[in-house]
Parts: sequence; structure tokens; C-alpha cells
Amino acid sequence: MQSPNLPNSKTIRAILGDGRLKEAVERLQFSAEQQQWLPVAFAARQLSAEVRGLDGEIWQAARPDAESLEVERQQLTRKAEQLLQQFKAWEKDPDGQAKAFDTAHREKIDLFLLGIKTRREGKAPEAIRVFTQVIQKEPAFTEAYVERAALLMQQPAPDWQQALEDLNTALRISPNHPLALTNRGYLYVHFYQDLHQACADWKEVQQMGFPVADALIEQYCKNR
Repeated sequence: MQSPNLPNSKTIRAILGDGRLKEAVERLQFSAEQQQWLPVAFAARQLSAEVRGLDGEIWQAARPDAESLEVERQQLTRKAEQLLQQFKAWEKDPDGQAKAFDTAHREKIDLFLLGIKTRREGKAPEAIRVFTQVIQKEPAFTEAYVERAALLMQQPAPDWQQALEDLNTALRISPNHPLALTNRGYLYVHFYQDLHQACADWKEVQQMGFPVADALIEQYCKNR
């Protein structure tokens, strides 16, 4: 049973209907997290990051024009409405939804581990396909984006653009992910020749206490 102190679907629907998209998503995320409705919470977290990006709170390569912003806001509002339906399903039958989630979650973890095994066997194209399947099944699976991005960057003909999209998505889901930041910095140097942004990413990793970026900072960022 849902706590009376947490926002319910009716309250969130009213906020969304009033055009307060960011507030609606944040309240939905908070309620889902407090009740440990994990798939709803994960999806809400990702959607919240997308909304914050739309409002300019998260770095973007370029800001779209007003018309494009409005189109994107409408798309995100539709996503919020779909997520609210999922929230209502958990509200109605949390035990049944949790049981179904546990089964599906195990399947996605097993598929992800298959991707890791395939990568270690040196079968990069096949591993990319497996990680893509994981992402299709669970769009909020951070590590699948990070793994796919690394493989895309290592190919004989690297897909830098898709790799950047994957890393940005990973960081929207899991801000400050050290490996995603490290790899994105490498990508900025080798594809965009953007040393300033690369050093910013690596220094953020270093400040979190991870030594993985030290050598890169020593090589590229000594005077920055």
C-alpha cells in the first residue's frame, strides 16, 4: 500500500496537466524511489535528466532553437505520461509488478554478462550487438552504454558519434560515472580535438579519487 505522505498518481497527473513537467517527473521519481519501485525509479531518473538537459541544467554540445525545444518538450511530456501509467500499475499491484520485474531483470543481467564474455573472447561486433539488445530491453542500463561505447571507439572504423551519444546517455543516468567520463574525455581529444572538455572530464574523475585519469591529465592537461 502506498504511503499517504508520498505523491500518488493523481497528484502527479495534476502537476503534469498544469504544464509543470520537471516537478511532475521529480515527484514521480521520489515516490518510486521511496517505495523501491525500481524500474519506475530508474526510468524516472533518466527522464529527469532529459528534462534537466532541456532546461539547460546539463551540458549539451549545442542548444536547439525555440521551436525544436518545444517539440522536444512535447516528446518528453508524452514520455512522462507513459511513465505515469507504469507508476499507476505499481500503485495498483506492487507485489505482482515486483515479481514480474525480478524475472525480467535476471534475464537482462544474464544478457549483459554474455556481452562481457563475448567481448573478452575478442568478438567485438557480436558483443556490440549483445549490448544493444540489453539497451533495447533496459534503456536505463548504464553499464551497457559504457561497454558499447568503448567497443565502438576501438573498431577499425570507430563510430565516434554513437560512442559519444552512449557516454552522454550513461552520464545522464549515472552522473559522475568515472569510466564514462574517462572515455568521453578520450573521445573529445581524438574526435573533436576538444582538449578543454577532455581535461574537464578527467579532472572530475581525479577529484572523485579515481587514479584512472592521472596519466591522461599528466599527458594532456599540465598547462590547463
